[in-house]
Amino acid sequence: MKKIKSAVALGLAGTMAFSMLPGMGASAEEKTKIVISCYLADDAQVAVREKYIDEPLAEAFPDLDIEIKMYSDRQSLQVEVAGGGGPDILDLDGPTDVAEYAKADRVLKLDDYAEKYGWEDMFYDWAYDSCIYNGALYSLPTSFEGMVMYYNMDVMTENGWEVPATKEELVELMPKMQEAGVIPIAFGNSNYQGAVDWLYSTFTSCYAGPDAVKAAMEGTGKYTDDAIKDSLQTMVDWWHEGWLGDHASQSITNEDMVAFFAEGRAAMMINGTWAANQLLATYPDCNWDSEMMPKDETIGEILPFATGGGYAINANSKNADVAAEVLNYLFTSLDRHYDSIRDAGYQPYPLKAFDLGELEGMDAKLLDQYELLMSAQENNQIGYCSWTFYPSDMRVYMNENTDALFLDSLTLDDYLAKAQTYIDTAIADGTIPVLP
Repeated sequence: MKKIKSAVALGLAGTMAFSMLPGMGASAEEKTKIVISCYLADDAQVAVREKYIDEPLAEAFPDLDIEIKMYSDRQSLQVEVAGGGGPDILDLDGPTDVAEYAKADRVLKLDDYAEKYGWEDMFYDWAYDSCIYNGALYSLPTSFEGMVMYYNMDVMTENGWEVPATKEELVELMPKMQEAGVIPIAFGNSNYQGAVDWLYSTFTSCYAGPDAVKAAMEGTGKYTDDAIKDSLQTMVDWWHEGWLGDHASQSITNEDMVAFFAEGRAAMMINGTWAANQLLATYPDCNWDSEMMPKDETIGEILPFATGGGYAINANSKNADVAAEVLNYLFTSLDRHYDSIRDAGYQPYPLKAFDLGELEGMDAKLLDQYELLMSAQENNQIGYCSWTFYPSDMRVYMNENTDALFLDSLTLDDYLAKAQTYIDTAIADGTIPVLP
């Protein structure tokens, strides 16, 4: 789903094989090799990964040769795995991505390892359950995240605009922003069409409501029901008004979207919590804040939740037991994990033992976001992001066709009817995701 943020969020990037220091055990030729996949990363991301992932793993597993192998895109990894090869541990985009591998028997069931290591008790129920496909555990959640509204506070203050608390206040504010020559909400997906799932996940969760989405996924309602249809019509209407992407989202990259926001061409941005670290690293002078989407007063404040990715074990792995041991270390080495969050802005694992108090001293804005996530979780304000809670083929369809709604080449009724067929199939064959 989110290649832009995967390397930072999960702490894996670049390619590196750990080498033994003299006298530390078996020779390199005798070591068991474990390969972990990751996506593209820049030099800065590689440097922090080496500190918080590579070096701790090398110290914890001196008798292993652990390589972190970089892939430029999902397809190249899929091709390698489908051909009978690929890394032992697959760093995938989340449960819907993992489901594609599980359907083709390309990843292993992890239930026996879960029992051995007590994984079910380690993770928040919603995050752990999201990794269950067709009744079996196929991955472990690598982070938890959510969709929020970002505000450029300098733009807001200079124009005398207050942060809207409700959807109605937001609708009243956006034409004023246009009149002032400011794009209301930055959005662009020319380099990653699937970024539209940030939008439809947000609009359905916040403006149809989690109950409506959950009912559709569980078969007690439909994705074609009025509440969901109205929420997506709102999304389309905002795009047509120019409030969402200024009529040009198909020609604006994700990077440009963030730049428009950070440089003040846009006042707001719907983006994931992962974007906070991007703003801090690339635009340190940008004065921004983030909050839950302005609420529909009949629904209340909602924060669309997701797991940021999923670790799965390749069915082709010759060392699956060792790979599971490596995974268990990553999720139980909490001191290392807290350091990576405080110092490098990694996203937290969705662990029950996670303690916000351990993050004292980290960037205040990032800490605010983690507190927002924890509060939403505790107060049952959880919405549903497609890359965690939708059938995988439904998400693929919606990612490929949402732009057609904006461009009037597909009707909303036809779009919803097709989406519903994927839910019907998933319910019938028992592969519908588990929603909290």
